[in-house]
Amino acid sequence: MGGYFKLFISIFIIFLCMVFMSTSTYADLGDTVLKYNMTSPDVRELQEKLSKLGFFKENEFTNYFGEKTKQAVIDFQISVGIKADGIAGKETIKYINTKIQQLALLEKTDITLKLNDSGENVTDLQSKLKNLGYYEGEINGTFDEITEQSVKKFQSDLGLEATGIAEQQTLIKLYTAYNDMETARAAESRRTAGKQVVDFAKQYLGVKYAWAGNTPKGFDCSGFTQYIFKHFGVELEHSASSQYGGGEKISKENLEPGDLVFFTTYKSGPSHVGIYIGSGQFIHASTGDRKIIITSMNSSYYLKRYLGARRYKIIPK
Repeated sequence: MGGYFKLFISIFIIFLCMVFMSTSTYADLGDTVLKYNMTSPDVRELQEKLSKLGFFKENEFTNYFGEKTKQAVIDFQISVGIKADGIAGKETIKYINTKIQQLALLEKTDITLKLNDSGENVTDLQSKLKNLGYYEGEINGTFDEITEQSVKKFQSDLGLEATGIAEQQTLIKLYTAYNDMETARAAESRRTAGKQVVDFAKQYLGVKYAWAGNTPKGFDCSGFTQYIFKHFGVELEHSASSQYGGGEKISKENLEPGDLVFFTTYKSGPSHVGIYIGSGQFIHASTGDRKIIITSMNSSYYLKRYLGARRYKIIPK
């Protein structure tokens, strides 16, 4: 009888943990493999994206990965020519995100702009052409002859028929070229800023750990990241969970120096934070070592406790 009672208590405790566990305990979509019979907020996000792409047919989204979710994943995998196993791993999530981006671009470019048109779409066209070096006129929202010639030059350089009419194919090429340019600029700025963040943070190696500390006299983990980022004009709250709730979600394989990395340690959810410095390492205020140290993210302790990463926009000094 005693054995059955202990078993019942164990099962009941597990049930309570599942009920009251914070949703922030779960890693970001793509960092955890999602499959049949799992329950996670990431499943809801997966269902919502598959619904946008026309593969998940239900009207309501849940945290449960059931038969309908599995079939939707299989149907999507078949459509893009990857292994159709119904498991949403990194490759599947990457394809889903790419298709979502493509869908958004198609919706945004489902217009035709031509001579004598006017409005915000023309203003956007002129702005992008100017940034790419094709337009030298005034950005005035009027599709005039200068705009038409700029469109023709862009079309010719991209191997399109030089009609001077900005239809969907031209606009897709324009948005793609502009986004590629902006991505390259942002990446260079981010690399520069990231290096500056890491170099500044390393100055505090060896500073003692202090609970609730956020000055060089002593730091706790979120106080350290708050102090470092404040130096670069980014205001963070003194809380790992709050810092996890902001910024841009970044997958583990796309980590760059300066990104914040989060772990679940002494309690459920994001309870520890550090700054990624590259080569699989991060700098942080360690409770165990009682000071600021550099640690491998692949260490046995942190590898299994990793939750996700956030990228905050930092302007290089």
